[in-house]
Formats: sequence, structure tokens, C-alpha cells
Amino acid sequence: MVSRWACGRCGFVAWTRDRTEMAEVTGPHLLAHHSDALSKSDFRVTWDCPYCATAKTAYDTDGAVAEFKSHLHDHVTDRVTDGVHVADQVGWDGVVRIDAAAADDEADALRAHFHDAAGLAVAVTPTPERLVRALDARLDAWPRRTVIVSTGEYDFEATPDVDFEEIDVEIVELDPRLSPDEVGETVSRILDANHEPGERVSLEVSVFHQIVAAFDVERAVEFVRMLAARLADAGGVLQLYVDADADRNVATVLNFLDETIDLTVAVDDGRFVRRP
Repeated sequence: MVSRWACGRCGFVAWTRDRTEMAEVTGPHLLAHHSDALSKSDFRVTWDCPYCATAKTAYDTDGAVAEFKSHLHDHVTDRVTDGVHVADQVGWDGVVRIDAAAADDEADALRAHFHDAAGLAVAVTPTPERLVRALDARLDAWPRRTVIVSTGEYDFEATPDVDFEEIDVEIVELDPRLSPDEVGETVSRILDANHEPGERVSLEVSVFHQIVAAFDVERAVEFVRMLAARLADAGGVLQLYVDADADRNVATVLNFLDETIDLTVAVDDGRFVRRP
């Protein structure tokens, strides 16, 4: 669980591991909205709070700016909510686009955040060993059931420190020649076989780029839409890990999926943010 703050002036939302980190987010963000409240003249810098009658003048520019950010944060501390989850933003029912390369270390914090709060976690990934290591290092506890789907073979000797007898994990190996429909059907069958009523589902798709590269835009779009519809029937959150700058076709597919994606989140210096 994390702390959340939503800007009242724009669509920016930030999640931090605890509320003590939030001042580093709110201060700079609010200062960007109220940059005209900060001025410099006659060798001095002045700030005039837009929310109250407080005003300060000083010679130390850096100190004055830091004080103004802290002051702005004080005005919104009561709007910081603790003990929440990023998926609460979509009511644990929707599609979340995550702007991070699937194999990026920063993305591991977010995937662990989602899987940690689920009863059933399903991950479609090209790097199953890396995923197991990342989750084992970051999860407070593994979900009741975890199913990892990959076209690559899993070398259990590569993760000898992971005690598979203590966690309920299944590795499903796929034929790399399967079509998106067949991959989607496999995931659907996994949901049928493993989901318990009322249980949160976290479905990670870290092969988005591979799907786009192997198939045409239309089929890639249809794959995501059908997967989202299937998960909506079970109740859960689908996470797409994407780097829109890596491939022009990826950006094209994302444009077609604009109405399907409910939330876009990025990892910024260890924090999760939704930008306007």
C-alpha cells in the first residue's frame, strides 16, 4: 500500500511509499502551477503564497524556493491519503498502461505493487527467471496463486535461492509460434482454472512489444481489447508495460487503445505518477 496525492488543478496524481516522501512531489508540482508567485528583483527573491497571506523575501534564492515549496506542501497535507493502492484509481477493474520498459528495474517496484495486493497473479513475460527473482525480492508475500506464462524455458537452477515449495507458482511454457488469439485463450483458461470468486486478479503483460512486432496493428489492438474484456469478466487489473518511443507501431497501437486504457502510470524516481 502507498500514499496518494491528486492535484486539484490538473490530472496529476502521485503515489509514494509513505507520506513523508510526498513533500518532494507536491512542492515542485504546485510551484510549477504558481511560478508567477515567485519573483526576483533588487538582489532579493520574494514569494507570495496564492493560498494565504504569507509572503517572504530573502537573499538566498535556493533557500527561499525550498521554503516556498514546503509552505505549498503544508496547504495540501490533508489531501494526502494513506494506505491506498494504484489500482484503487480504477476500482480494481480496468487496464493500466505502464510507461516503462518491461525489463527496467524501476518497473519492478510497480509490478510488485500490483501482484502483492492480488490473490491471483498472472504474468505473461519473455523473461520468467528475471520476473521470479524480482518478485521474490520485493513482495511482502507471494499471492495465493501465481502463474507465469512465457515462450522461454524456465531454468530452475538459475534461481536456487527461491523456495518453490513455500509458494504456489506455476510456469506455463508457450510455443513461440502461437497467434495472439491462442495466447489470449491460454490466459483465459488460466483464469478459469485458478480464479476464486471475489479474489483480486493482477494480470501483467510484458510482451506487448513482441505482440506488436510479430503481428499487424489491428490484431495487436484486438488482442488487448479481448484480454481486457476477459479480465473484466473475472474482475481485475490488466497492466501493459510499454515504451512508446521504442517502436512507431507501438505508439500507433496505443493510439487505437486510447479508450480501452483507463489509467497511464510512470515510475519517476521510485514514485508512481499519473501525469496530466
